[in-house]
Amino acid sequence: MKMGRKAKPKSPEEMALVHHALENPARRNMIILMNQGKLSVSEIEAAVGPSMLDYHMHRLELAGLIEVREGRIVLTEAGVAYGSLVKVQKEKGGADKT
Repeated sequence: MKMGRKAKPKSPEEMALVHHALENPARRNMIILMNQGKLSVSEIEAAVGPSMLDYHMHRLELAGLIEVREGRIVLTEAGVAYGSLVKVQKEKGGADKT
């Protein structure tokens, strides 16, 4: 799988964008699904529903976790790393279980 260019946040502002993106349960679920191989916008929509999908995708993209090209989602290195962390937290019960 081709990875995007952002490996990690380079500033406090970028870290704040990542935190904001991942503080939402729907976006945490989306990034977990993406890390499990659901890499089209239609697959994510089918899994999480259409409610505010564009907004949630935009927040993940602003945070440098994903890139969207022609309906396909490309996880950046940060998206893969944070997605794995979010999944572990959810499995341990540290994050919500949505």
